[in-house]
Amino acid sequence: MNTVRNIIAVDCAEAGGIIGLRRVSRSSVAMSGLTLWKGIPIRVPAKLTVSDKIENGVRLYAAQLAFHTCEEPGERERKVYRCKMADGRYYLIGCNERPYPVTTVNDNHPDNMTDSQLYEVTVSYTSAAMIPSIE
Repeated sequence: MNTVRNIIAVDCAEAGGIIGLRRVSRSSVAMSGLTLWKGIPIRVPAKLTVSDKIENGVRLYAAQLAFHTCEEPGERERKVYRCKMADGRYYLIGCNERPYPVTTVNDNHPDNMTDSQLYEVTVSYTSAAMIPSIE
């Protein structure tokens, strides 16, 4: 099956504001439509890398989301991210409990006028549960 796997949109929400989150299977979750998501204007496409490894006999899953935005990111603690794929599927980075994603922001001030002046945002998340799609 050929699908376009580009991330075309990124939203964020407060981890405490995630309502009705429940695991449906190992790789998917369902949640209430009451969660207040805030759209982040990004340069499309964003990059999402999902990997897994075994550490001390426990399988850990890691996600790294990287995107560029023109908006100055505000408060970054305890945020959860929703990534929209070009085919309409969504992935959830983080959940409403620990561990929370770690967000790093680089504020660029280039010495060349043609270089990007957008904020570079990297979100890292590691969990013993698979990085889920949202049903």
